[in-house]
Amino acid sequence: MNIVHVGKELNIKKVIKFVRERGPISRKEISEEMDIPQPTITRIIEQLLQVGLIKEMGTVPSSRGRRQVLLGLNAKCYFSIGLEIGRTTVKSALVDLEGNQTNFAVRQSSKQDRIEDIIRYLKERVEQLIQEEGIDPSHVLGVGVGIPGWLNETEEGYISPSNFYGQTKIPLRSLLEEALPYPIVIDNNANVAALAEKWFGKGRGSTDLVYIHAEMGIGSGIIIRDTLYRGLSGKAGEIAHTTVDIFGELCSCGNYGCLETLVSIPRVLERMKKTLKLEGRDELHYFESEDIEAMNFEEMLSAYRKGSILARRVLEDTGKYLGIGIANVIQHFAPETIIVGGKLGTCDPIMLEQIKATVLARDIKIFAPKPAIVASELKEVIVLGAAAQVIDDAFSLYSLL
Repeated sequence: MNIVHVGKELNIKKVIKFVRERGPISRKEISEEMDIPQPTITRIIEQLLQVGLIKEMGTVPSSRGRRQVLLGLNAKCYFSIGLEIGRTTVKSALVDLEGNQTNFAVRQSSKQDRIEDIIRYLKERVEQLIQEEGIDPSHVLGVGVGIPGWLNETEEGYISPSNFYGQTKIPLRSLLEEALPYPIVIDNNANVAALAEKWFGKGRGSTDLVYIHAEMGIGSGIIIRDTLYRGLSGKAGEIAHTTVDIFGELCSCGNYGCLETLVSIPRVLERMKKTLKLEGRDELHYFESEDIEAMNFEEMLSAYRKGSILARRVLEDTGKYLGIGIANVIQHFAPETIIVGGKLGTCDPIMLEQIKATVLARDIKIFAPKPAIVASELKEVIVLGAAAQVIDDAFSLYSLL
């Protein structure tokens, strides 16, 4: 559904975007700051009030004595559905225009699942979600989907993520379009997470930002001048396979010393297990089990918090490696904000401490100002970001140019 069917003017979407980012705000302030005549603003506002997309939110005194009415986005007027189709879980939620998630659900996937099973579940899940929340289907903007790895969508509509439900070529878009009566938007996890941060998180107010997602792998979403930067074939931000050690370990991509060989949960666990075998027998009491090979990431974190020096060292080293990768990103893009997210990236404040220290140590002094480096605080950022992609498309200025 096109939410701006109330008029064809480009100004309408500009006003919606401005109120979303700056509200609550008065008509007079909108007119002055957007440099649009007040009669035009008044007419647009009346149209948006009639369809319920914005609402009045109280009054404030004005310099002339007459109180000004403040306007803000009506978060419950329209909704989008966010889906995260991972390799081991499928997550879903209804998201309003302010990023509030409701009716969140997680389905565990099994090795026996095929993509057809996932699509069947999602069809039932979306129908259930709309029914349980009592949403008018015409007020659903669309369904956003975040997937691991890069989209690599061919002209025929196939995607080819690795280790994805036993198939190498999946017509995901057409399968979803056949199953669901809403517009479908698909992108990789890091890109949608970057949008979530831009709309609802630490990236609000930043024109240029980079989101770093460190978990089972590592990726980044890049926003330049308020727009996702995709590069050639949509592969911009593939920091996982930037080289940080030419004599490093073999990566799954075939190169040596990629950042992902140092910063991903599987590789961090490998280093932890190797370290314990070589020098850590005296520290096994910090761990829940003496079976080193059975250790998971949560157990490693628990050992660190109990005082394991070796677990601390592994985490510090991981933060330093990630800091090197982020320092490279800063030199390439000079963003206002770097946001670190993912299960590994936000596992403990020690990660951000090491990242900042490493970036500072590798700083080129002539470059200023320096970007803010912060940790993500959003919950279920990929589900939220997938929904944000739908909202972003609906509010995009560029779709009308």
